[in-house]
Amino acid sequence: MTRTGTRTRTRTCLARGRTKLVTIIVAVGAMAAALLSPTAAYAAVDNPVATPLVSFTFDDSQLSALTQAAPVLQKYGLTGTSYVITNCVGMTTVPNTCRANTDVPYMTWDQITQLQNTYGWEIGSHTVDHQCLVSVGNDCQAAKLTAAQVDAELANSKAALAAHGFNPTAFAPPYGDYDMSALAQVAKYYSSMRGFADTGNNIWPLGDYLLRDVPVQEVTTPVATLKAKVDEAIANKTWAVFTFHDIRPAPSKVPDDYEYGTAELDQLAAYVQTKVAAGQIKNVNISKGLVNGSPNKLANPTFNNGIGDGWRTDSPSTITADAANNGSYPDSAKSVKLVSGATTGHLFSPTVPVSPTTNYMFKTFLNVAAITSGEVGFYVDEYNSAGQWISGQFRKRENTRWVESMNFTYTPSSTNVASASLQIWVTGKGITAYVDNAQMLALGAETTPPPASNLVANGTFDAGISSGWTTDSAATIVADAANHGSPANPVNSVKLTATTANKHLFSPQVAVTPGTYKIAGYLNIAARTSGEVGFYIDEYNAAGQWISGQYKLGVTVAGVTNVDLTYSPSTTAVAKASLQVIVQGNSGVQAYFDDVRWTKP
Repeated sequence: MTRTGTRTRTRTCLARGRTKLVTIIVAVGAMAAALLSPTAAYAAVDNPVATPLVSFTFDDSQLSALTQAAPVLQKYGLTGTSYVITNCVGMTTVPNTCRANTDVPYMTWDQITQLQNTYGWEIGSHTVDHQCLVSVGNDCQAAKLTAAQVDAELANSKAALAAHGFNPTAFAPPYGDYDMSALAQVAKYYSSMRGFADTGNNIWPLGDYLLRDVPVQEVTTPVATLKAKVDEAIANKTWAVFTFHDIRPAPSKVPDDYEYGTAELDQLAAYVQTKVAAGQIKNVNISKGLVNGSPNKLANPTFNNGIGDGWRTDSPSTITADAANNGSYPDSAKSVKLVSGATTGHLFSPTVPVSPTTNYMFKTFLNVAAITSGEVGFYVDEYNSAGQWISGQFRKRENTRWVESMNFTYTPSSTNVASASLQIWVTGKGITAYVDNAQMLALGAETTPPPASNLVANGTFDAGISSGWTTDSAATIVADAANHGSPANPVNSVKLTATTANKHLFSPQVAVTPGTYKIAGYLNIAARTSGEVGFYIDEYNAAGQWISGQYKLGVTVAGVTNVDLTYSPSTTAVAKASLQVIVQGNSGVQAYFDDVRWTKP
């Protein structure tokens, strides 16, 4: 009998090692990660934090998965994932014509159903007939598959599994053979791809379309080696994925026969069970190891409504809705096409409310189909409660031909962040890329902490310039009730008008102790010819005597500015402090000041 599917692998398929360069992004105008405690109450999301995981996967749907592996794993409360070759199902005698391995029996459809329903396994796809998706020769077929043939291997396998009551979302390419064109096709039908030559444990938050694994072979990977991988997953909070083929009581000692002993699997499973029982690691089937969940905070994630429902672009000629089936599972028909142009183009997501103490996960399918130079990048814009841009975070970029799920976490920069949006940019030459299935998941309960008490009285000026507020220019610094204030409470504010000399608005004195304070306010400079509106902190001792001060900010541009100051008392002798707003003389300034908040976070 000839073994056709278990020969020596003579190549390494696309093992990836790249260094990411740090990029500084400057956000212009309005278009411009810390994890939660494991004890937090999470939203409906699988794997919301880095957690030690271990998975047992079995390729080819060989009968031994049911007769040998499943009872062993069940004995220890564990499950696995079987990647099925649909055309080999039912080949119960040997030799047979399954090109993966002609001298082992394969499960029937009823037995695969038993594996799922009785033993709790996940059923995934391993193509129709185990042909290499890209390569030829050696273990692979003689002729390279066309794009249509690759699609048939993927689509027909999924259809055959679905016809027998399965919902396969996990895929593993035969021999770990793929390239970026093949992977783009895989992504249309499946939510993950487990490799074979891409070895090692997986680091959270993962790359769904390149799950690394540990191929298991008799002699080459003894139980001690696999136990060490479990220990590594526990120590580093990573995901160990083991890939088996044939499980036998008396396995071949030739590693490239890809057999493994039943007793050895038992030893490994027993070891994993002790770690599971101790709460050190979790056993998951492949699809439950991904970061998935609901609700998705982004509208129109599959772009079935084009660039709509809050999505927008500043480059409508190069960033366009695409309906040519270049997207990803679960709905690949439509996506957004990004083409590099003479200037950087951006795609902006809807702006969504965020909680300052919550960690979020962005997941976006990205297919960089062509690139000469440049990159596709991902950035999060942050806005305050008035909807004004205040900050942003560069998160990730892709500067090579690659297909992936762009997974990254995001935590708001400060308590001033009330909403955020995703910005995807394309810059360079020769770039054609597609994005789809954009998700933003809350990885923790979205609870906004109670606001810190405002230490300054009458911060909204609803009582005019009173409650401790004073001015040295009652004629030009006056209470205003004409709706020039902060959008949150616009009716009342203070009108600041420049004269020939510096004039001031003084806040009440606030009792302070060592530590850091935040002082925020709304400033709208409606007119200006020169100079600034300045902000200064006066400091007093316990007797109320001025002892020092700190200049904090000078605003020299017209328009709305969110004043955002950080203040710490200069010495332990400082017992009180007050805010001084300076209207510079001969500046032509006419401005409105409102919504003063002095807090100690």
